Amino acid sequence: MRSLRVWAALRRAPHVAPLGLAWALASAVALAASAAACSSTVVDPIEESEEDIAEADGLFGDDRVADVLRKDLKKVPASYAQAEKLFGMGRACARTDSKEIFVVEEAQTRGETGTAKTNTILPRAIVTGCNTPDRVAPPEVYDPQWGSYSLMMALFSDPYTEAGKAGDTMVFDRVEVMALDRRTGLYNFYVFSPGPDPAGPGVMQRVRLMPNNSVLVYEKKPTAKRTTKAPSTKDRQCNDCHVNMGPLMNEMSEPWTNWVSTHKLLPVDTNISGATKEIVSESASLDKSHSRLSFANDLEKIMVAGTAAWNEGLPKQDGTVVDRTGFVAANLDGDQPKGIGGLLKSVFCETELRYTSGFETVPLEVFADPFVFGSALVRPLSYSLDVFPRMMPVRSEMDKRIERALQKKGVLTFATVTAARLFDEKNDIFSPARCALHAQVLVNLPTEAAKVDAHVRTVLRAAVDGAIPEGPRREYARVLLDDNAKDKVSAARTAYLTEAVPRIKAELDKVQTAEGRAQLKRRSTERKALAQKMFPGSRVPLPLLPAEE
Repeated sequence: MRSLRVWAALRRAPHVAPLGLAWALASAVALAASAAACSSTVVDPIEESEEDIAEADGLFGDDRVADVLRKDLKKVPASYAQAEKLFGMGRACARTDSKEIFVVEEAQTRGETGTAKTNTILPRAIVTGCNTPDRVAPPEVYDPQWGSYSLMMALFSDPYTEAGKAGDTMVFDRVEVMALDRRTGLYNFYVFSPGPDPAGPGVMQRVRLMPNNSVLVYEKKPTAKRTTKAPSTKDRQCNDCHVNMGPLMNEMSEPWTNWVSTHKLLPVDTNISGATKEIVSESASLDKSHSRLSFANDLEKIMVAGTAAWNEGLPKQDGTVVDRTGFVAANLDGDQPKGIGGLLKSVFCETELRYTSGFETVPLEVFADPFVFGSALVRPLSYSLDVFPRMMPVRSEMDKRIERALQKKGVLTFATVTAARLFDEKNDIFSPARCALHAQVLVNLPTEAAKVDAHVRTVLRAAVDGAIPEGPRREYARVLLDDNAKDKVSAARTAYLTEAVPRIKAELDKVQTAEGRAQLKRRSTERKALAQKMFPGSRVPLPLLPAEE
């Protein structure tokens, strides 16, 4: 389900400008993408459930989709309009200030034939769950954003349909849904499409990533009494892009490229029509007929909360999480295929990417790994006549959350994580030196979570002298990895920053010269090339990444 790819940001700004085609060509949301992303047309049925479909194991999770459909499959929606009404979302949302329809435009297709530029900008949308007082979180769970992130739908555009050629580009006969499971804290992936009878119920599919790393598709057709369960044999369905089977967040800082936000509104004369125009107008009214707003700024808050709940566990009011919920817990328990070794990859390498663009300031990732330096470095001001980068790949929120959850659950200590990041102070992603350590860590990796930190520290201690040049950085890493030197960590950090910060600040000064900016832009362009290699082929979660000019 490539659709639920989200860019947004927290900060608001007073300037609001129309979205331009130039930015549209640079836009990158893998939002509401490929029509085939979660299709099960290529699966081979291997068995039928022995129970009636309403009680069939695997078709439903414990979520808002099951609440509505488990007891009455005649309600399975065959279109987006039906899904809106069924789940009380989108235009059927009871809120008066926002229908939670967040819109982005990009001049790009994401169909079965792959990613390609188009001559016009195309709207896509993410629709969150309509956070009203009746959207009650499960017992024990406390989160004001639950009503929004517990159910999400996505819409993509296809300019080649008859309606699309006339400007009504959004595809409404296919509904892709993510629903947060109250029992596991994982997202369940569903797809609804038309059935054989235009007036009847639709076809329902659920895509599941199994503990053995296979992808199964459960399907119920209105003409069949039983559900079918089949492995996906041609591709990995939603898992092709949602590699962790969670929500993906791409650009998470200003200027929220091509999202309707406090910085950008859709052009009044945008060439859209029909239901597409009605949907798009919910982000911000094109004709000023209503005052409802659904800005990317607010979407970010929803997605941050949802990602935290999915990753670390369902939140409780006392700041803890419900036991054995969330992605990290599922992998530690063996219920998801990554296991401890796969989770550790997020510390040393990268499993997903997000993107950042220059606006008033230049992202620190152009110069160094922000984790290593913390507050010791401040983003430099952009050069006003040459703002960069545009859509530069950086470390994903997902990998950061996994790393944080491993610490919260006692699998790794902060000292161990910091030492690992010190192996490459300049690159937050695409670091051969740091990523090579992951392969070493996997050798004889303990299966008991409580023994993992000691194992990782042993591997890092053996690698420090050969990988980090002699000096304050090496000494800082050594102290972090010395179980008997905790009292020396503060002094070692101070010594390292005293040496390193002036060196990195000299790189920051390059923003003010044409030659320096050219060097920095090459770094961004090189990262974009590596991002394309990370996700080869046509079924990619990447946007079209523009070369730095």
